[in-house]
Amino acid sequence: STERAEGNRVDWAPLLEAELARARQIQDELPALREGREAEQAVIAVFLHSQPIGHKAYTPELVRMAGSRAPDAIELEKGLRRWREISWFLDDEDAGAEEPAAAPELPKSWRLGNRPNLRQMHDEACRQRVSAEAVEARLEEAVRKARPLTEGASAAGVSVHLLPDSPRDVGDDGSFRYVVLGPRAASESGKPGAFAKRFLDEAGGPHRPRVHRNAVVLAVPSHGGLEAARAAVRALLGWDDVKEQLQGHQVDQAQHYRLVRRLQEARVRVPDAVRQAYSIVVTVNERNAVHAFKLAPGAGPLFAGIKGDDRARIKEAAVDAAALLPDGPYDLWREGEDARFVKALADSFARYPRLPKVLNPGVLLDTVLQGVERGLLAARLARPDASVRTWWREAVDPESRTDPQLEVVLPEKAELGRLPEDLLAPGALPELWEGGGDAGGADGTGGSGHALTLRRLLDYFRGGHVARVPREGYDDTFVIPRCPEPAILDAVQRGVGRGTLWITNGPASVWKEPIPYGVLDERAVLHPAPDLIPPQELVEQALPGAWEDGRANGAALVQAASQARGAALPWGLVRESIRAGVESRWLRVAEDSGPVDCGYDEAGHLRLERPEQLKPPPPGPPAPPAGGVVLEGSRIQDLAEIVPAMMEASAGSKLRFHVRVALDGEAPEEVRATLDKLLAGVSEDLKTT
Repeated sequence: STERAEGNRVDWAPLLEAELARARQIQDELPALREGREAEQAVIAVFLHSQPIGHKAYTPELVRMAGSRAPDAIELEKGLRRWREISWFLDDEDAGAEEPAAAPELPKSWRLGNRPNLRQMHDEACRQRVSAEAVEARLEEAVRKARPLTEGASAAGVSVHLLPDSPRDVGDDGSFRYVVLGPRAASESGKPGAFAKRFLDEAGGPHRPRVHRNAVVLAVPSHGGLEAARAAVRALLGWDDVKEQLQGHQVDQAQHYRLVRRLQEARVRVPDAVRQAYSIVVTVNERNAVHAFKLAPGAGPLFAGIKGDDRARIKEAAVDAAALLPDGPYDLWREGEDARFVKALADSFARYPRLPKVLNPGVLLDTVLQGVERGLLAARLARPDASVRTWWREAVDPESRTDPQLEVVLPEKAELGRLPEDLLAPGALPELWEGGGDAGGADGTGGSGHALTLRRLLDYFRGGHVARVPREGYDDTFVIPRCPEPAILDAVQRGVGRGTLWITNGPASVWKEPIPYGVLDERAVLHPAPDLIPPQELVEQALPGAWEDGRANGAALVQAASQARGAALPWGLVRESIRAGVESRWLRVAEDSGPVDCGYDEAGHLRLERPEQLKPPPPGPPAPPAGGVVLEGSRIQDLAEIVPAMMEASAGSKLRFHVRVALDGEAPEEVRATLDKLLAGVSEDLKTT
């Protein structure tokens, strides 16, 4: 009953008794093997074939010996496989796959050893030493480390919440919330779990319901996937336990390698099992009911799979500002409503489940304000002093765009308190300059010839005007908001002062100057900015009537240029041309002149002269070459001493010296002549400077 194995005497009796007891257990489980005691025969057969140490039984031999009474072949195979599962001393060298369900074939060989096998040690560790608490703790750690569960979510602009403890940990401010919940939230398709539903129903307890339900998407595990993940974690912890058991004990190299391989396989299996477990999405549907649906199996980032599923109703593409209008597809305005707070309009997609889910609410805010810039909406903000700031077809400033009191107003109901002067330029607003004709404003400056009467401008902003913009195959309507006359006149003042517009009224012609009192009346005509007069057209040869004895002044030039063009030119235009002429040297400001940048009332003090033909300055001494240095006479001697060495070092290259001899101060001519004579002995071109 004893035998020496690997240097130690082995008592086989208790090992055989233990294995035979397991064989009898198998025969109780499989009645077909009970009468012939095939399981016990298999134990004895393997024991005999395992002697001496190192020998083993092969499966065909074992089946013939154990099945001599011709039992059912399927039942016999089940019994042998069951023995492989529960045996402590069968060598697991040829055991094949770790899980019997994954290995339907019997192993190639069988051998009884004198030490427990790894599978049995692992099975015992999983059943007896790995606690449920340890599994849950390790599972939570695995979920937190599983990058595919959250990968790509933050980059999409959403707020990510990984394993929050309660709904109060998930904000309710309208931001899109992607929440990954733990095992407590396990659900099935069509059956959302109670814990998961709380995150959609509550924001801080049962008495504080969640407002922005449509902005929350939950990723939770399925019950089956969760059990598979727990099994993978338990298997890993079991192998860790086996490794600890074998520390300090003699382990053969083959067994060590098998243990290392199974540990690595178990570690790899856990993240994959966790990813596969998270296959359920819980959110609200378009009817505001909490629903759960199962994603198609996949190993990629979970959030990408959720976005790609139509049932999640997540919209990534930007929303067009026109879709936010009352006649748009989203129905965001109540009947009779003509204004809405910007924040409330942007938050609508987070509040109302009938709308699609938008990942980045900030984009919605930008979209609403882009509608203001495009003129589809107007914006207004009431100030503490009861005044109102308005915007239309211009950007809202950064400080105002975040003000919760900022409203958007439908153009047909809006009244502008301020009109951007750029909107008065030709082409900025539809139909504004159309049909205006020249209105008696032939400018003679080579401009576009467009003209706009002040009366037409006031009528355009009187309220209720609808302009038509041609599109491909149809005309789009464009509602013009009302703007009071003082705001329009202020915009004209600013446009003329900046040079966006040119205004005429009878003999008055103003551009890039303040408009004098009395010019802004119904007879005033607006023109586009005039073309600059070339400076050549202001010189004495072009306008002889403005020049006398080679001098002219600004007032004379504007009068003469107006007569030459046959139209009253604005002083600002002539002044800009004078400035260009001075810069290009066609004209010169006289020493007794006033400044060029002056008003028309001071134009007579701006005196100009013909530019003198200045002689070029005499050529100075040539500049020393770049990188040159100044050497005193004594240092020249030092340089001469090293010239031979320099020539030798630069053999094969062309070495040159750039020399300039400078004589500082007022030296007598005879001294300079003497030096030049000495230098001529070196080079005829070398002279003092």
